[in-house]
Amino acid sequence: MASGLIGVVDIGSNSVRLVIYDRLSRSPVAVFNEKVLCAIGRNIVKTGNLDEAGSDAAIAALARYRSIAKSVGVARIETVATAAVRDAKNGGEFVARARDAIGTQVRVLTGEEEARFAAEGALAAIPDADGVVGDLGGGSLELAYVSAGAYSHGVTLPFGPLRLMDLSDGKIDRARAIVDDGLAKVSGLEKLRGKTLYAVGGVWRNIARMHMDNIQHPIRVLHHYEIPRERAIDFTNLISAQSRKSLESITGVTRKRAETIPFGAVVMERLLKVAKLDRVVISAFGVREGLLFAKLDAGERAKDPLLASCEDMAARLGRDPALGRILERWTAPLFPATDKTFDRLRRAACNLADTGWRGHPDHRAELAVIGVLYAPFIGVDHQGRALLALTMFHRYGGNDEKLVKRVQRFVGDEAAQSAKTLGLALRAALVLAGPAPSVLGDTSIKLTPNALVVSLPKSHQALIADAITKRLDSLAGALGRTVKYDLR
Repeated sequence: MASGLIGVVDIGSNSVRLVIYDRLSRSPVAVFNEKVLCAIGRNIVKTGNLDEAGSDAAIAALARYRSIAKSVGVARIETVATAAVRDAKNGGEFVARARDAIGTQVRVLTGEEEARFAAEGALAAIPDADGVVGDLGGGSLELAYVSAGAYSHGVTLPFGPLRLMDLSDGKIDRARAIVDDGLAKVSGLEKLRGKTLYAVGGVWRNIARMHMDNIQHPIRVLHHYEIPRERAIDFTNLISAQSRKSLESITGVTRKRAETIPFGAVVMERLLKVAKLDRVVISAFGVREGLLFAKLDAGERAKDPLLASCEDMAARLGRDPALGRILERWTAPLFPATDKTFDRLRRAACNLADTGWRGHPDHRAELAVIGVLYAPFIGVDHQGRALLALTMFHRYGGNDEKLVKRVQRFVGDEAAQSAKTLGLALRAALVLAGPAPSVLGDTSIKLTPNALVVSLPKSHQALIADAITKRLDSLAGALGRTVKYDLR
């Protein structure tokens, strides 16, 4: 695993973006992310060339990115270009200008490479992905088939919103017919029935954000945001019928995005219908992250992305990097018959247990909930985020019932009870350990039919004071038991 900042520049048909990541790792964190909507692929169908004004804007953006990367000490930059550059007659001329501006080689991806890296990115963030990764850029749509967490093959289609606008002369009905004709020629779509569309790309993220606003979804995180098939079809039909002026009035939708969103909505709607897909899941990871994921060795790629994220967060924000593993062992006896999904979340919560210690004592529970709900995690859906947040709420002794109800609606009563039990256990463990988590290594807990048995050496008997008995009594009460001490 490499150390040091690493940057990826993505020259798309509609936008040019620089993302700087903290390092090359299983769960890279973006420390800088900037895009410029240049629309270099505008009118490429009619002219065969990249848009002149858009190209100049892109070159200016690349020069800025080079300066930013140098100023913060980026170790290396990977620069790629996609559909518009590879298809334009003057693409080679643009690449030469771009290389001079950014100061690195510019790799022009083939359609197959673009599909593969989009799949790599989605699989990095959603390892069990099963269906199709759809990466909608300004100039093309890449479809990458994934099954059981592995990429098989991909295709590229000229359905990016900018190109679709050109092909259809800006007519939505004509765009719909063009997409239908193109999808009819794609083999393998019939095998996607009942599976998932993992949506990548700025236009589709904008649509998801608009849907999130429309239903007032309380967890404001796009990654792994899910929209069921019929709701997605209804919403994309609604969006594709909106005027540009109407879309511009929506908060967060820029003028440049407003003209492309209806065409992106058409592509999503037709793909869902033709392939009979069951739902849409937004992936925050795409080509850029796929480029990095492909560079990792097999051992690093095999790591659980959520646990890797939580371990990194614990290392940055916690007081003892070893605490997570100690808590994993200490809390395991409370959940002997739990399923793999909850056990994985339990391990993640153990790593997060001490990350809120810097918060104000009166507000740690609320801050911890917000911190978990909106952390840049991958490898977890919104239900999992909610369960982790609920666990942290109880770990820090929260008492805001409105906040609990807001989060609990995502997890159900049974999972909420498990989260409460785990949170209370983490709270008790950290009170028992005080400022020395290694003390937990000398203690253990187990369940009997009537008791929560706490075992510890006689040399640690002084730890059993009012503060800890209160926490252990709360934990035992949640389990329907009483506390029993076993002094060795």
